[in-house]
Amino acid sequence: MALGPDGPGEFGFLEAMMKRGFVSIPRMLFDYTLDLGLDYDRIGKIFTVLACVGGPGESPYTAYTVTRRNTPRDFDQVRTLVLQMEEDMITRCDHVTENEITFSFGPLFARLFAVWEEYWHEHQKETARKGPHPAVALAERMLGRSLSTRDVGSILEWVDEYGFTVEMVEAVIKEGFRQGVTRMSYLNSIAREWAEAGLETPEQAEAYIKEHEKTAARYRRATQALGIKRSLTAAEQAMIERWYEEWGFDDEVILQACEQAAGAKNPLQYTNKVLERWLQEGIRTRADLDRMVEQKRKAAAAGLDSGRSPRSGRRGSGQSNVILKREKKDDSYYEVVFKRFDD
Repeated sequence: MALGPDGPGEFGFLEAMMKRGFVSIPRMLFDYTLDLGLDYDRIGKIFTVLACVGGPGESPYTAYTVTRRNTPRDFDQVRTLVLQMEEDMITRCDHVTENEITFSFGPLFARLFAVWEEYWHEHQKETARKGPHPAVALAERMLGRSLSTRDVGSILEWVDEYGFTVEMVEAVIKEGFRQGVTRMSYLNSIAREWAEAGLETPEQAEAYIKEHEKTAARYRRATQALGIKRSLTAAEQAMIERWYEEWGFDDEVILQACEQAAGAKNPLQYTNKVLERWLQEGIRTRADLDRMVEQKRKAAAAGLDSGRSPRSGRRGSGQSNVILKREKKDDSYYEVVFKRFDD
């Protein structure tokens, strides 16, 4: 039987019903039909009445009011069925007249609660006899503390719903230690993320963590180079990933493009445009970038030579000084060349 993680009491009882897919008549009701003495005839009456009142309420203890004015065709049938079920301890009638009836399924759910509570105590005794689940025992050893009933429920949820082995539970807790957070709510978020990613083994989890760290490092380098101090949007993250995965740029080229975008109104978009232009020019690596710079330098020098007087034996002092400065291959050199030929 599926029992509530928080033990007996109305809250735990309702939580258990919700976990089993509670709508109005929960699936638990069918689990305990024999204990409740429900046969097909009684179950049919329950659903017939619910159909006549417009479906289930928000709570198992909802009170329903049916009037002859609102349901002229079905009122007599509903009233008859409700009165019959009151004799079977399924409904309770709070108000009955010839033209109106107010009732609830309180007696049925009170009986269901009593049966569930009995099973819950039996479940606790069985758990105590067998000892804690291996995954729970491991978690308590690693965390160095006894787990609350709710925390135990979380660990068992990883095992039962996510299909995690004891080794995967260990991997989740190790990842919490690595990140410096071992609150169960945080460990739950790690387990949920891994389950959604389809991870089934510690090896898969390790590869997933490495890939995640590599991606996070890319975002961090770009935001630091561009002076961005906020979190990136999903679209911006996708843009950065495209630079690496689709366009094939290496870190040096991307950082060089980021330097050119420093101070722009939208530095990420500016960087994207620079890289897009370089992509069209066949640039992927720093060596490609150096080659392009050299070609532009030679083209610039050739342009200066063609504009000089044939009788002139040497450059003017001003021209010589500029060219000599550009030949020094540092960051300022690239900045001067790019600004000249990109404008």
